[in-house]
Amino acid sequence: MRIAVISVLYGRGRGRELWARGIERAREGPGVLANVDVIAVDNSPAGDSSGALPGGSRVVRPARNIGFAAGCNVGIAHAAGADLFVLLNPDVELDRNFIRRLLELDWPDDLAARGPAVMTPAGRVEQSARTFPSARTGMLGRTSLLARVRPASSLVTQQLRADPTAGSQDVDWVSGACLVAPARCLDRVGPLDEGYFMYWEDADWCRRARDLGYRVEYEPSLVVTHRQGASARSRPLFTTVVFHRSALRYWRRHVSGSAAATGLAAVALAGRCAIKLVTAAARSVGRRRG
Repeated sequence: MRIAVISVLYGRGRGRELWARGIERAREGPGVLANVDVIAVDNSPAGDSSGALPGGSRVVRPARNIGFAAGCNVGIAHAAGADLFVLLNPDVELDRNFIRRLLELDWPDDLAARGPAVMTPAGRVEQSARTFPSARTGMLGRTSLLARVRPASSLVTQQLRADPTAGSQDVDWVSGACLVAPARCLDRVGPLDEGYFMYWEDADWCRRARDLGYRVEYEPSLVVTHRQGASARSRPLFTTVVFHRSALRYWRRHVSGSAAATGLAAVALAGRCAIKLVTAAARSVGRRRG
C-alpha cells in the first residue's frame, strides 16, 4: 500500500510544525506497513515561505499562487503510483494512529472518499461532514445563527452530520481539510475543479462522485485536529470574497435550475459578502484602536 499526503502551503506556515510532526508521528507508528510520500505544493510568493516540513517531503513550487484546488491537482500528479491520497491542510494535525487505522479499513469499490472526525484544539467536534449545499444552508449551515444557538436542533443536525458517537455513516460530502480518496476513484471522478480557487471544491468533487454512483463516508475512527483559519486570518477580505465567489459557482453548477435562480443567488451572496466585509473591516479598525 502506498499513501500520498498532499498539502497546499501558503505563506510562512504558522503552526506548520504541528502539521509536520503529526505526519511524521503517524507514518512511524506501530503497524504502519506502507510507503508514505508527502508532497507539499507551495503557493507562496517567492521568498515568503518558511516553516517545518516532514522529513523526505517533496516540494513543488508553481510559478504563481494557483489556489487550493489546482494545488491539490498538481500534488496528485506528482504522486503517480499511490493507492490512497490524503488531502491535508497544513493547519491539520494527524492523530498518531491515523495511518495505521487507514490501512485497517476496507476500501470497497463504491467508496469515493472518507473524512475523519475533525476536532478543534479544545476537543470539540468540527462539522466536517454535511448534506449537499442548498438554499437552506445559509440559514441552517455550520456558521448559521441557529447552529450556534441550538446546535442540537433537528433542523441543524439534518444539515450537519459529523457525530463521532454515531460511528461510520454515509454522508453527502466531507471537508477537504482532510479527505482520503483511493486513486481509482480520483481517476474516475476526475481532478478537483480548478474554477474554485479555494472553498467548495470538496463539496463539488463529492457531488460529482455521487453522480457517478459512488458513496462518501464519515469515519470517526480516523481523527485529526484542525487549527482552523490561518489563511483566512492573514487575508480576511480576500478569503471572504473568494468564499462567496466559490459558493456561487457551486450553486450555478449543481443547484440552480434557471438563470433567474442563479441571479437571485448572486444577489443574496453579494449581500452576505458585503456584510462580512464590513464586519471584518470594523473588527480590524477596532483592533488597531485597541
